[in-house]
Amino acid sequence: MRLLVVVVGLAVSGCYSLTHVQQFTAEATETLAQGAQLEPTFYQTCQQRQRMLLLQEGKLTRNFQEGCELQQQADTTLIQIREALTHYLLALHQLVASERSSASLAPLGDALQSHPWLAEQGDLVAAYQELAQLSLTGFTERSRRKKARELIARANGSVQTLLEAYQFVLNDLLVESINRQQKMHFFYSRELLDSAQSFLEKQQVISTYMDQVLEYETQQYRLQQYAEALQTVGEGHEAVYQQRSDLQQQTAIEAVVHYTSQLQRMQLLSKFNF
Repeated sequence: MRLLVVVVGLAVSGCYSLTHVQQFTAEATETLAQGAQLEPTFYQTCQQRQRMLLLQEGKLTRNFQEGCELQQQADTTLIQIREALTHYLLALHQLVASERSSASLAPLGDALQSHPWLAEQGDLVAAYQELAQLSLTGFTERSRRKKARELIARANGSVQTLLEAYQFVLNDLLVESINRQQKMHFFYSRELLDSAQSFLEKQQVISTYMDQVLEYETQQYRLQQYAEALQTVGEGHEAVYQQRSDLQQQTAIEAVVHYTSQLQRMQLLSKFNF
């Protein structure tokens, strides 16, 4: 239904409209927002691992929640990346819209901190700095399309770098963290099963284990699904970048509308899975 609105809007507005770019940035922004709902986080997986280790060792300590500082930093980094991308997309959305824009990315502040998985990724920090420093200050209607082309050209490299890093963290690091968690849970459940005194106790251990495995698999599926949506955002922005010289051409419109519809479909599917 939303795609139909895009097509109708294009027909009504004529060749001077950038409605297709506005709609893409809106859908891309909504896609990024879904990242805030994803679980588990690095911190949550660390907490679960700490809890399981203490249970296996039969220890009780007041400091059982300590030891996950690096994971908290990793979660903060992901939030920073998501915010940088979101601020940029919102700024571009306002710039190509009919109203004047005074959006600014300056409040994003300093570059990313150097976390363990960012230690040798200076390009990622540079990409964050680039987006964080971009600023839009009250462009006039006449200069709007020119400034949009300049912004897209300047930002595309950073956008692609940050999106690829975001996908890597989700698909490789966080999914693998869940895999390790699942293995630990298996061995822990085996120990509980060996110590179970009755058939009912064994049934409970097995049932709890199977439920948790299904939860792990659901978590991994959601992370991978979201990573695919991020890839679509990157491909869509690349299409906008490649066609930036004349975004009113039919080929440009069709390319951007295609990725917009892909994001709408992915968002619809994800709503059934959260």
